[in-house]
Amino acid sequence: MLYVKIFEFIFENIYMNILLTILFVWLCIWAYNKSVKSRKYYVCPNCGESFRSEHMDSKCCKVCGTELRLKTDTNVNDSAI
Repeated sequence: MLYVKIFEFIFENIYMNILLTILFVWLCIWAYNKSVKSRKYYVCPNCGESFRSEHMDSKCCKVCGTELRLKTDTNVNDSAI
């Protein structure tokens, strides 16, 4: 089968293993950086609660319902303690 020959070529060739490992590490780093850049930090002007969201926009406070302000400072305490 074709798949068997492809996998044999990949696993027997050390340079292909190195190339695939480098590609995998680069893909993981790229995905992590994209995830970090998509984080948005918000603060409620009414109750002072701060929130962090990822891959979405938050509209209102979870506590009091007031419209949130986008915060440029990334020092946000969103623990539930």
